[in-house]
Amino acid sequence: MTTRSSKGRRRVDMVKMKNARNLRVTFSNQHVGLFKKASELCTLCVAEMAIVVVSQDGKVFSIGHPSVDMLVERFLGRKLPPPNNDVYNQQIVARREADIRELNTKLMNLEGVL
Repeated sequence: MTTRSSKGRRRVDMVKMKNARNLRVTFSNQHVGLFKKASELCTLCVAEMAIVVVSQDGKVFSIGHPSVDMLVERFLGRKLPPPNNDVYNQQIVARREADIRELNTKLMNLEGVL
């Protein structure tokens, strides 16, 4: 029987971390996950959003669709032209078609195996 050297995935209490290295690693993982979820939400729901995250080191990370600057300007009440969604809608349709082709290919492979 072998013993594990790592503790695996565990629940982490929501308190500030004392170890600076662990804090940086956790921040890195969490902000990447947050940005990924935001991107998925934009794609699935055709939503417009901007997220700005500032690390403890003072580094700024941001993601926005269609752009952070445009959404901040709109939020602040400055007049901007409405976004041109034609290009974005074409990208969504192209992505869906690519996903459908990929799923059909997987289905054909599985049917061949069966």
